[in-house]
Amino acid sequence: MEMYLRCAVHDAPCKWHRWLPMAEFWYNSRFHSSLNCTSFKALYAKEANLGAMPAWPNDEHAGDDMDWAVHTEHIRAQLERAQLRFKKQADRNRIERQFQVGEQVLLKLQPYAQRSVASRPCAKLAFKFYGPYTVLEKIGLMAYKLELPPASKVHPVFHVSQLKPFMPDYTPVYAELPHVPDLSVSSAAPMQLLERRMMKRGNATIV
Repeated sequence: MEMYLRCAVHDAPCKWHRWLPMAEFWYNSRFHSSLNCTSFKALYAKEANLGAMPAWPNDEHAGDDMDWAVHTEHIRAQLERAQLRFKKQADRNRIERQFQVGEQVLLKLQPYAQRSVASRPCAKLAFKFYGPYTVLEKIGLMAYKLELPPASKVHPVFHVSQLKPFMPDYTPVYAELPHVPDLSVSSAAPMQLLERRMMKRGNATIV
């Protein structure tokens, strides 16, 4: 809706309210894959009057003499199929996470609303995860209580989707820099000449 209004009122942004009825009609007359029809047809059981507009392909319930019970059941079945499709797509990237009491985790914060836990000057470009914080208790199956800083003013129980394991950095750090080996060859001299050959460098011939 915002994108439509942005394109429509580019020349006269102060008159955006005049485009609201047209924007609503445009949205309700567009095909939605979740409904397998337009929003207008889902509500009124027929397409909006857009002139000579053919029925959508594979539409089994086209026509003005539509049975409302059949139409409602068709919409409900289509929404259930869409929900299953969305769930299947979301489960592809979902992983099972479980934490133990005493384990350290990173917490995903909302910089604008949870400033008492971690405050950053540029909240929009700040890091998403903060911590690590220690797990104090497991609440139910999907929530954990964390040991937050004493000055924090947010509830210490978070959903497991807001947590991820903390991986300590075990990269070795040395206190002293390595010694640079002596690669100078000023005192080196050949021990024996095994072969000679002639080379041309420019216009001169050298051995």
